[in-house]
Amino acid sequence: MKFFALVSIVLVAALGVGATAPDPDSACRCPKNCSHKLGSSCAFFEDGNTIKGACVNGDGGLTCST
Repeated sequence: MKFFALVSIVLVAALGVGATAPDPDSACRCPKNCSHKLGSSCAFFEDGNTIKGACVNGDGGLTCST
């Protein structure tokens, strides 16, 4: 039972690393993407589509832009 719990935790952590953010600001900011810096690649959802871009300076901090 402990083995399956450990495997589940590892899978959830691995999926979270490459997750797509719900909006451009979340794609480059804390709490989930604190490690992103200017120029880091990012992705977010918009109108049901996944938009990929890079982190740029925006109002209030980094934001994901194409």
